Amino acid sequence: MKRLILSILFCLSTAFVFAQGKVTFSPAAFTAEDEVTITLDVTGTPLAGLDDIYIWAFSNDGVGGGKDALTNGQWGSSSDKAKMQKTGPNLFTFKFTGTTLFGQSPAELINFGFLAKTKDGSKQTPDYKPFKFDPLVFVPSQFRVFPAKMDYTDVTTVYFQQDLATDQNLQRMYNIKVNLTFYDAAGNAVGTKTGLVTTKESAVLFSYAFIPERVITLPAGTQLSKFTYQFTGSIKDASGADVSTSGPVTEVVYTVFN
Repeated sequence: MKRLILSILFCLSTAFVFAQGKVTFSPAAFTAEDEVTITLDVTGTPLAGLDDIYIWAFSNDGVGGGKDALTNGQWGSSSDKAKMQKTGPNLFTFKFTGTTLFGQSPAELINFGFLAKTKDGSKQTPDYKPFKFDPLVFVPSQFRVFPAKMDYTDVTTVYFQQDLATDQNLQRMYNIKVNLTFYDAAGNAVGTKTGLVTTKESAVLFSYAFIPERVITLPAGTQLSKFTYQFTGSIKDASGADVSTSGPVTEVVYTVFN
């Protein structure tokens, strides 16, 4: 009797999986900046046996700040960009990069979900969700920015890791501050702030976090294309007097997500 019950439960669970369809990803784990391939098996779903199906994707399910994928189109008329590629009987794939698909920065993307449908929305699979984006892993360097990709409305943090400095003056620098300059779409400087006090996160790591519109006054209608940053500070000369010094000017280009 026990074996019979277990067999029934196994059959029911297997039928449930096929009724839901099966989703796999390549790579299995990914960040919002990685190219990912979804493979969907629609066996047992209302889309089984069809040749043309479309993905309908959405970000940040249940956590707020979500958006529909830019490829979705309208429910009754999916965009051709959302068409999944048929690779076998009931097997379909779709390639995407999270930041491009949703028009959001890595810092804004936590998870995503999707379903598959006919172009006119008359048939669909259940929702498949949520699938989490892994956090970006940074490579320690003398100067770096987080996130690696951002637009000008995002919170951005610039870092100076002093123990990785190759210049002796930077290795000895103290009272560390940062200068920021912002540029419009034509490459014109529209605002500069100097001597911004950094946060000392450890004995060797200094940072400054900002949103441009809180650092400078942006002219109405201005869209920023990039910014530069430069860490500055002081060192002692041979007589023990304070002498100003600075690191290189580093340029960061903003990403346009939508």
